[in-house]
Amino acid sequence: MNRPFEAVVFRPLPRPLKPFPQETEASFLDRLATANAMPVKRLQRPSHWLDSRLDPISRLSVLSGQPRASIEYAIPRWERQAWNIPQGPFAATPRWACRRCVARRTGTPGQGVMAWMSKHHDQVCIPHRLWIGRAVEAPANQLDLADLPEIVAAQRRHYRLLRRYGPEVVNVCYEQTSRFWTTLLQHGYRISDLTQRLARLQPRPARTVRPWDPKRYAAIYPEVVKAMVFYAAPHWRSLALSGTQEDFRAFRAEFIRRLPSETSLRTTAKPWFIHQLRMIAHTIETAAAHGNRGDGGPGLDLT
Repeated sequence: MNRPFEAVVFRPLPRPLKPFPQETEASFLDRLATANAMPVKRLQRPSHWLDSRLDPISRLSVLSGQPRASIEYAIPRWERQAWNIPQGPFAATPRWACRRCVARRTGTPGQGVMAWMSKHHDQVCIPHRLWIGRAVEAPANQLDLADLPEIVAAQRRHYRLLRRYGPEVVNVCYEQTSRFWTTLLQHGYRISDLTQRLARLQPRPARTVRPWDPKRYAAIYPEVVKAMVFYAAPHWRSLALSGTQEDFRAFRAEFIRRLPSETSLRTTAKPWFIHQLRMIAHTIETAAAHGNRGDGGPGLDLT
């Protein structure tokens, strides 16, 4: 018996294209359309009158000239392992992939790729020493950190924290401490390293850096990670949450020792500062109780 005729609606495009690891579907379609000088809509439905029985993965596999397995593995929408795109309040988010990683993998310098990354943990591309984290609105805005090894080292330390305590604790640690440091600076808490880093990132005076400029987030990142290391340790959190004043004084003294300020806080900000030290510890302790990760002890060193 003869097989029924089925028109070929999809065929490989003249210029095949490999997906970038963790690339978003929209980014890959846009790059594929650009490489073949055609609108994205035409990729999604090449024929206006014939429908294909192929599923979206198979259609994209044919168009891009890539094996189906490569599409499934690289683009998280079709990734079978659910952990590849964290869900919930700390889900991954589409961000610009490191421009040097993109150039190396695709052979196209200057081409932007949107990839799924953690909004909390992926701040620096360690191999290429580029700031790819907060406030980066375009690949060209990814800061070169070759002369700022302490920021690259902070990312390595951040990843060690993540492996040691898990995302349940470290997600909250990053969210709380990064917000805390932003507010601390607004209250006059000044550290000399921050000023020096801003000057090295910005040839002009540091005060010209815009509030939402990625330079500000990159400059304070080592201090954020230092605070994360401090708060992630169950020993220090227990002192912060203790009802004994002596314990809390020890916690506060250790915080100031690790993160000293050039100038004292304004008088009106001191009660707020003490309250925040306790509240951050309480929030992280609640997350740690759910994660049930165990105690690393006061001697844990993640340097």
